[in-house]
Amino acid sequence: MQSDVAAAVAKEIAILVTPVEAKRLARRQEVNAEAHLEYLKGKHTAEATSPQAIDLSLQYYQRALELDPTYAPAWAGVAGCHHTRAARGMAPPAEACAQARAAALRALELDDSLAEAYAVLGGVQSYERDLPGAVRSLQKAIELNPGLTPAYHVLGRIYYCTGHHAEAQEAMLKAVSLDPLSMILHTAVGDAYYYAREYEKSVDYYRKAIRLDPRFDGAHTDLARSLEALGRFDEARVEYEAGRQLGGTVAGPSFGLAHLEASAGNVAAARRMLAELTAARSQRVVSAWGIGAVHACLGDVDEAFRWLETAMQEGATGLIYLRVHPRLDPIRHDPRFAELVRRYGLDQV
Repeated sequence: MQSDVAAAVAKEIAILVTPVEAKRLARRQEVNAEAHLEYLKGKHTAEATSPQAIDLSLQYYQRALELDPTYAPAWAGVAGCHHTRAARGMAPPAEACAQARAAALRALELDDSLAEAYAVLGGVQSYERDLPGAVRSLQKAIELNPGLTPAYHVLGRIYYCTGHHAEAQEAMLKAVSLDPLSMILHTAVGDAYYYAREYEKSVDYYRKAIRLDPRFDGAHTDLARSLEALGRFDEARVEYEAGRQLGGTVAGPSFGLAHLEASAGNVAAARRMLAELTAARSQRVVSAWGIGAVHACLGDVDEAFRWLETAMQEGATGLIYLRVHPRLDPIRHDPRFAELVRRYGLDQV
């Protein structure tokens, strides 16, 4: 029915339908209504991006696949959840990326025109150090669905992580124009400005995200990061604490507080937090990338590189920010830094 309606509308308003679009409209595939409903529940729930939301979203998608194992969008949804788990430190990154890749490829086996699956695959490829491949997958996703905001989001991230800041901001602003009520996309624009060192502009977008959903922990911690860069330490501390409370088991905000104390000159407090985070690796997922970045902030050059090497071995998702992250400025001129950038492939785009 959706295909019939779309074809009729296209005909009535006399728009030009591309061959790819015509092929998609011509497809006839029965959809299990109950599976589709579970898929929609999963898609809506995943937008919160919290650990609890992702776990619940996976349950909805798995239920959809129990009802219809050939329903490609549900496989793409599973892939997206595992991608989020990798990106936000909810699971060992190599494990979660492998699960995301497998689910995305399964979705494409079932429907090779599914833009959402290409978008997730592009995100996974970016964490697997295949940035040219990631860009191709994301451009394919946008070709198939020019309104798919996650594809612009991940493509924009690749652009700013490789130093193409104008292109990154363009991609993120395009995403926001398509979905102006998304708190995730407002933080994405904020990130594009943060990594370009345009901190005041980033603050504006992080605050917009918080106004859209004050419960989103990522917007609070990202805002804190920019406030810290501007030297507004007391304001930053409030936002880091808010993010940590809202984030539950996500490890990121604790790293943020450690960086804040280091930047504010409270070295003893920063080292105490760093020691706690390092010890916690035996009990939960704690990013070696995050530990390395705090050591860099504290001027522990050799320790920073030791932990960044561990992060490389573990496939830490944070490494994609290696080339542009302000917190690594203290070690940026060491010859080992350029070698890490080259090994990750951040000079390929």
